[in-house]
Amino acid sequence: MSNIVAVSIGDPNGVGIHILIDCWKGRKIKNFILFTDIEIIKNLLIKKGIYKKINIINKKNKINFEKKKFNIYTYKSHSKEGNTYQSLKFVHNFCKNKFCIGLITLPIRKDLIKLQVDKKFIGHTEFFQKLENKENINMILYHNNIIISPLTTHVEIKKISKIILDKNFLYNQILNLNKCLEIDFKIKKPKIALSGFNPHSGENGTIGIEEKKSIEPSIKKLRLEGINIDGPISADSILLNKNLKKYDCFVFCYHDQALIPFKLISQFSGVNFTGNLEIIRTSPDHGTAYNMINNKNRSNKSFLNCYKLINKIHKNRKLNAQS
Repeated sequence: MSNIVAVSIGDPNGVGIHILIDCWKGRKIKNFILFTDIEIIKNLLIKKGIYKKINIINKKNKINFEKKKFNIYTYKSHSKEGNTYQSLKFVHNFCKNKFCIGLITLPIRKDLIKLQVDKKFIGHTEFFQKLENKENINMILYHNNIIISPLTTHVEIKKISKIILDKNFLYNQILNLNKCLEIDFKIKKPKIALSGFNPHSGENGTIGIEEKKSIEPSIKKLRLEGINIDGPISADSILLNKNLKKYDCFVFCYHDQALIPFKLISQFSGVNFTGNLEIIRTSPDHGTAYNMINNKNRSNKSFLNCYKLINKIHKNRKLNAQS
């Protein structure tokens, strides 16, 4: 088998599974395995007219993959939320054991997982970070060679300042990000732009202390390590056209600082990639989008871009291992 991608079921009531099925029926993707309790989505598979075209896989030590079939690795679960949660563990295991080159996590309802399965669940990014026992990982948003990364992910606004004031955290996050850009995206000497935390990057300490106390010293330390980084640059102007041409990656201090401009730029066709995991994990950025399930104009671009990015990063990692 070669270049098989694992796909987690996500929220079975969401738009993700519909996009996956339609892409397969339209022959836009091949070489993937969907991980789900088949009984949970049986009615949907029948309604979509593909139930008789399914190839069932239920033994991880012997993968009877069939190229012309809709391949599903199935297992038993006790609920839709339990199915979603189990799917994440299976896709990671298959990638870790080299049965699949990477995985696409279809969008989920985090609140339902937290309520029904795991009260400590935060999101995909943190789930895989914990699974691999990684101290530092990077949320990376990718669209048409524009790379954006928030330093923090799903954290309450009131807690972010304390994290940003930790100079070791900033240093390690950007050091790991730089490594990811070099290996996974094959960028030599990446040019990184780091935003400020406060409005107008703090205006020399008159609007907050984070820039003076943590961000600026961290940049100086990173430069001593040979990292090509500029900042802090005011978050409201960091993505101007002149900067898009100058820098390879734009780093923001927190989640919405990064996600708001990214979604405006990508128009929900971008990819969420988790950097510095052992496995290659991507996710489309359109969410569960229940309102789009019956919309004939819904876009599959984000999902297809996830598939393409996995193959690109897999190739780059192989080249890096050979060098």
